[in-house]
Amino acid sequence: MDKPVERGVPKVLLVLIILILAAMYYYAAYRDYSNPEVAVRNFYNAYFQKDYETVAQNLSVFWGVQFMPEYMLMSPRELIEDRPAIEKKMGDFISRVETGTKLPAGMSIKILPQYTQRAENTALVAYEFKEKDKSAGMEMALLLKEKKRMYILKMMPVNQEQLQQLNGQDISDLEQSFKAMLGR
Repeated sequence: MDKPVERGVPKVLLVLIILILAAMYYYAAYRDYSNPEVAVRNFYNAYFQKDYETVAQNLSVFWGVQFMPEYMLMSPRELIEDRPAIEKKMGDFISRVETGTKLPAGMSIKILPQYTQRAENTALVAYEFKEKDKSAGMEMALLLKEKKRMYILKMMPVNQEQLQQLNGQDISDLEQSFKAMLGR
């Protein structure tokens, strides 16, 4: 006697779908470096752990140039091409500057995605510093795309009122100015 065919979705297929969705979420939230929020999160997680090599890997070469006069006469294209050397020098510089810095225990950041603005070459990401789950201030990072990846160019303190005033025009103006600088 033949066994009747079971109807429905095989359980292994459901498990496989859940695993694939979880992997896609992990990649988008923590590994997609074209996502500016990932760059900011990685920067601060490394900074709080005093991993200055990773800190430098999340900074724009244009951030580093302000502290390295030997690169000031290079074109934006040359700077981006020389990223490995500049990145190493930025890591060394940050390590020297931060040698005596003592961070409070339990520091973290909370990205405020409702204020994130993105364009093709630039992004603004707002975040809140947390010290043992209590607010310790807010900042906004300006990010710039170099070779298909977002890097932090500048960080500035902000407050809730300033964040409320942000609109889509803010990123459009920045995008236009950086397009000209990068020759895009």
